[in-house]
Amino acid sequence: MKSLKSMKKPVIITAVSALAISGALFSQSTYAAQVTKPIQAVYNNIKIIYNGTEVPYDAKTEPFLLDGVTYLPLKLAGTALDKKVDWDGTNKRVVIADKGVPIDQSTVTALNNQIATLTQELNTAKAANTTKDATIAQLQKDNQTLKDDASKSSSSTLKDLERQLNRDYRDKNNANADITLKGDKNDITVTIELTESRWNDISSSRQKSYLEDISNDILRTFKDADIDGTVKNSNNGNKLATFESDSKGKVDLEQLSSKIDLSELKRVLLNDFDRKYNNVSIDFSVKGDSGEVTVDAYVKTDDWNGLNYYQKNRIQEDIISDIRNKNVSRVKGVVHSNENNSTLATFNY
Repeated sequence: MKSLKSMKKPVIITAVSALAISGALFSQSTYAAQVTKPIQAVYNNIKIIYNGTEVPYDAKTEPFLLDGVTYLPLKLAGTALDKKVDWDGTNKRVVIADKGVPIDQSTVTALNNQIATLTQELNTAKAANTTKDATIAQLQKDNQTLKDDASKSSSSTLKDLERQLNRDYRDKNNANADITLKGDKNDITVTIELTESRWNDISSSRQKSYLEDISNDILRTFKDADIDGTVKNSNNGNKLATFESDSKGKVDLEQLSSKIDLSELKRVLLNDFDRKYNNVSIDFSVKGDSGEVTVDAYVKTDDWNGLNYYQKNRIQEDIISDIRNKNVSRVKGVVHSNENNSTLATFNY
């Protein structure tokens, strides 16, 4: 172990030497005029430990203390940190850089050759991809053309079939219907438009048979088509029924009854028959929907019996007319006696 005297040996060195060692003794510009100042450094057997290992040094590179600050040469720090440290005297610079691993020329040449080969392969692959992209684009274009042609052909066939169905079914069952087809060969929507009264004049069994005949004609042309349809009132566009057909043309039919304002209908009847016929007073009760309305008329027996045959028929016909004006398909009516509710007459449309 060094003696106390050797641990605290003051050394006077110039400020220029200290700058070369510490790089931080004064703040003048690098290009300022050189200044020499005496300093007193204290060597105190300072050890440098890097990652748990002591870094050796000699007397020329021993760290020292100056005014409570520890200084060590940059070259020694570079050795500890595995950095290259050089002094550029011309420009008065300390240059620190990572230590490079030397690579021999044969390795460089081999790597350059490999890069050239890979570049050539990449360019060849790009050219091949460009050709493939062009081929794919052309195939997609051709495929779209085929689809468009098929769609046009299907649309043309669908229009031809629509015209045929209108020729065959427009006047069947006295329907006076207009038939429209939309969709493609796999999915066809049928719209049948006719007046509500004409639709309701067709019996339920005939309605279903009518729709099945249309569906079967469609399936003869488009055998794999899914068919669904709507029956609409041509006067107001309201739906009267919806239907679906299976692959054999069997139809599942759902009737849609339209609601009407029964209280309004009753007001119309009371207003129209307020002592209009031979000063006879008639009261009314109505129920039902646009498919069928049942009307009960109440009158005094003597008043009813006092009417002649023509007047009685006219009352019944006018009741039916008022109800039919509300787009009601069927009308059932009974004339009752006010006194005992007995039936005086019945009428139907």
